[in-house]
Amino acid sequence: MSESSRAELTRGVEQRLEATLHAFPGLRLDPIPAALLKSPPPASRILRGGRLPDLGEHTPEVYASTRELWQQSGCHVDEKGPADGRVLIVHDPAGYVITLTQHPGDDPVLTVASPPQQARLVDPPLLAGLLSGLALGCIGPCAAVGPMTLFPSMAGLAAPFWAWVPLYLLIGVGSVWRPETRRFGSGLLVSGGLVGVLVAWVFS
Repeated sequence: MSESSRAELTRGVEQRLEATLHAFPGLRLDPIPAALLKSPPPASRILRGGRLPDLGEHTPEVYASTRELWQQSGCHVDEKGPADGRVLIVHDPAGYVITLTQHPGDDPVLTVASPPQQARLVDPPLLAGLLSGLALGCIGPCAAVGPMTLFPSMAGLAAPFWAWVPLYLLIGVGSVWRPETRRFGSGLLVSGGLVGVLVAWVFS
């Protein structure tokens, strides 16, 4: 998918999110990272959304206003609940999906999903992680050569060639831990581990 197409889908998502928030006066959105939002199938969609805090007794009115707004816009609206929580699903003719979900005791969560994206041949975050891992895997062990030339007593020791591992693990595991950088971290760990171990083994 081209960047212009992705930007167009992103604008469509943000416009529908904004329109929903204006359906009921005073609505406030606490954003949730896209990686933590639940996507309708298929998962290849652009997501925006967040919690609607402090609605209290106005929750039924928010659901009613949302339903009315999108029904009048020609969308198909389904509503389920309240056994396991209340769920309102809006199917936009253009392929967007708007959901308003509330589980017992929680704030409602508003999510807007774009139409499914075409699969990309290259995943930019994963590619960036792979390339960074290649660089770190090469530079890390090779950086040990400098101190060994300055301190001849270190010559013949294998330990300095592995000194890069803690930094590599800190960056890689830290990236994988955060949902928004998980694909980058996965690429970094895979390529950095393979190349770094090979280079360190050859030098040591």
